[in-house]
Amino acid sequence: MITKRYLYISMFFALLVFSGCWYSFTDKPYPQIKSVGVIPFENQTPEYDVASIATDYLTRKISSGSAYKLSSPDVADGVISGKIISYTRKVNTYDESENPIDYIIKVKASLTFVQRVDNKKLWETTFEGYATFPVDGDELGAKNDAIKLLVENIYNKLKGG
Repeated sequence: MITKRYLYISMFFALLVFSGCWYSFTDKPYPQIKSVGVIPFENQTPEYDVASIATDYLTRKISSGSAYKLSSPDVADGVISGKIISYTRKVNTYDESENPIDYIIKVKASLTFVQRVDNKKLWETTFEGYATFPVDGDELGAKNDAIKLLVENIYNKLKGG
């Protein structure tokens, strides 16, 4: 009786293992992509340095992460390119007298991730980052925070597919 029970339990676990339920601990959704290059983003906003800051933050994020090796776009397995399409600063909240309390900065980018060897588009997506700051606060710091969140969203997409 015990051997029959052991057999059923063993069969149950074998069925679970081989049933197709699989979880991977890999940090990459594209195993063929070992290295990533970033083409400097085009800036379509009046905020002159937003694209260069975003490009710099993303290259630093990739080089410090464990998912991909940062390479030159002409030799990398995958290449990220695109443009910063929007930079806005608007009042976020008002007080009861309709005076601004704080502002929100939003930065949007339209990016493409391509497998370089065959020019296969792996994804094309619009990303956004935002940050708020008080009326008498640090707008430059909020701008950098918004760009950092934008880059974090890009990196998460790169890691998650």
